[in-house]
Amino acid sequence: MSLQDMRILPAWLPLVFVVSGVGGWAQVAATIDIDTTRTTPLNANFSGFNDEVVFPAEYFDYRLNALTAQLSPGWVRYPSGAFSDAFDWQTGLMVPSWAAQFQGANIATLLTEAVPWVNGKGGGSFADAANRAEFLDAKLIVCVNAYTDTPQSAGQMAAFAKANHIPVAMWELTNEPYFYTSFFQSGADYVAKMKPYRDAIKAADPSAIVAIFFMDAGSANPSPAWDRSIASYADKYWDAVTYHHYPPQSTGGFDQWMADENAVLASRSSAYVTGYLAPLNPAGTKFLISEFLPSSDGLGSGTSLTDGTLYGAIYAAEYVMRMSTVPSMLYVGMHALTGTRGVYAAHTHYLDAQNAYYQGTTINTLSLDFGYYTEAQPQGLAVLNGVLRNATQVVSTTVAGGATVPATGLGQIPALYAQAYSSATGQHSVVIANKSATAHQATLRLNGAVVSGALPLQFIAGSDPAAVNTAANPNAVSIQTSISVNPVTVPAYSVVRVDLDSPAVATVVSSASYATGPAAPQEIVALFGPGMASQSASASLPLPTVLGGTSIQIRDSAGNSQLAPLFAVAPGQANILVPAGLAAGPATVTVLHGSTAALTGSMTIASSAPGLYSANQDGAGVAAAGAYLFTASNQVTTPPVFTCNPSAVRSCLAAPLSLGGATDKLYIALYGTGIRGAASIQCFLAGQSVPVLYAGPVASDAGLDQVNILIPRSLAGAGDVRVYLVADGVASNAVGLNVP
Repeated sequence: MSLQDMRILPAWLPLVFVVSGVGGWAQVAATIDIDTTRTTPLNANFSGFNDEVVFPAEYFDYRLNALTAQLSPGWVRYPSGAFSDAFDWQTGLMVPSWAAQFQGANIATLLTEAVPWVNGKGGGSFADAANRAEFLDAKLIVCVNAYTDTPQSAGQMAAFAKANHIPVAMWELTNEPYFYTSFFQSGADYVAKMKPYRDAIKAADPSAIVAIFFMDAGSANPSPAWDRSIASYADKYWDAVTYHHYPPQSTGGFDQWMADENAVLASRSSAYVTGYLAPLNPAGTKFLISEFLPSSDGLGSGTSLTDGTLYGAIYAAEYVMRMSTVPSMLYVGMHALTGTRGVYAAHTHYLDAQNAYYQGTTINTLSLDFGYYTEAQPQGLAVLNGVLRNATQVVSTTVAGGATVPATGLGQIPALYAQAYSSATGQHSVVIANKSATAHQATLRLNGAVVSGALPLQFIAGSDPAAVNTAANPNAVSIQTSISVNPVTVPAYSVVRVDLDSPAVATVVSSASYATGPAAPQEIVALFGPGMASQSASASLPLPTVLGGTSIQIRDSAGNSQLAPLFAVAPGQANILVPAGLAAGPATVTVLHGSTAALTGSMTIASSAPGLYSANQDGAGVAAAGAYLFTASNQVTTPPVFTCNPSAVRSCLAAPLSLGGATDKLYIALYGTGIRGAASIQCFLAGQSVPVLYAGPVASDAGLDQVNILIPRSLAGAGDVRVYLVADGVASNAVGLNVP
């Protein structure tokens, strides 16, 4: 494996569609004040999506994932909402006898239909869901099936997640249990029956965050008996409360639906948590919303006027922004990542999966033409999530002036809602939602001073709030970019992101895993930051310390400075080799243009900082590895570890690796960086510790490390498995192999 062709631009950066600047509407004035002295923390990976395992696409469909990545989800729910009720995580399949237990319930038909849809495509495995989450740089929120599965199974799932380094952010105990009195007679009965599931999960992973369900916030009852019953339960063992928010469907025309949903934003978003839910729970309880829409979707019937529209996009962005101001809110997610409200398809192929099931077989839907496109509604979140992805603080933001819009029962409320955020590097951005047909000239003030300079904008906008995307017109609502001076035009019916500054800060990540954290001497790392270099240039061995007029100096904790050898530089990124001999501890990084400091940053030097390369060059998915099959007669073959579609980025998938005959041995050479300095190295494959036969440098490639392992024959038939290292007690990223 050569690193000379290492990419300069990260494949996971979201794409944008560039069009001309905004303007052309009658406008009113507004002022947005941002006070950076008043902040609250924002939980990492805050904004995500529910998902539906029934959607016929595979979790590893790179065509679908390329579009979902543009939404920048911080988390994805697995396996589903309602469809988790009869789902067996150990097989990844729906269980017909479990679905039959819901006969007479409102979801009986859906669960019955889901059996051939899910099972006909071969199911949806936990490992594949984890790989997709890492492809998206996201975490998983797991909805545990506590209707028809067992506490023991829940504990085994938590143990599997921990052993396989699966990034689970939270565990929900059942989906919407308040609907099914044949299982749970009351809220207290529900939480009592959930205690064994919680205990099993905690026994497997004491650090797990476990959540129980309160009633849907869209309930017409201001104090549901379900919630009161839980509040009266003495042993409040849960770490968090999860709930859904589906406001009741409105009546009348589209304007009335918007007025009703404007009122929900103003009175039943953040205020619902602080004024109602929090007092019913112990101090310090955290909260999660794993499904919301502007209005009830009628169990997927598509009867809502606003769901999926441009207004739905504005609603979704404002809803998440409002919730981000509640410090106890950990995660908020729209329904759903795939399907009629997320990334959808011209050809869904439900019938193909169903036919395969009834024929007693399965179909790999990766071979089918879906014609994927993104619905209008998640586009608003794509604009917002681009900010939330890097944000660490919610910054006090107020809006003065501007138009108003009707909100049922509340009269008029401001048309604009704005929220600013700051990142770890000190960048400030503000996102503005405009719920009206009136364009605004918004003057942005940061700590009382009018923001100056050319301001990058990213936005969605349109004159018709009912606009939708379709297979025939997939870009009716799409993300656009522009540059503006202050005041900024906020178009009618829009979500607008404005970046207020661009700090001269360099961020250091592993070139293998793309994770931040300590770096080791002789590790290959990537630096990101504005104006990293004035030109793009790459080098060959021996590596220079000046490239394209750029050099990078590292000063260690002992006060010693060295220039880093450079692989490549570009305006936004540099790939470097951490110099040998640096002292452990904090270090400063200075990007020099000639003798002038252009950017500064920091890093921590450690003896090792393990990272494994993936074939897609993003630290996720199938390993960038070599395979060597030794036969009993000492013949060697080199089966491929992965296959790629050259015309599509990040399309590499794991190829099946046969273990050969009974006496054959299959060796894998994993490639990574930051490994060679470790005093102890362990390798975990499918949750099992396997012997490390070699771990050290590759002589021909600066900074590249190699780890050799033998695949145990006991893993035959395991399918997709995850592999990761633990070096000096620090875990690497996980990559994948396929052992059929």
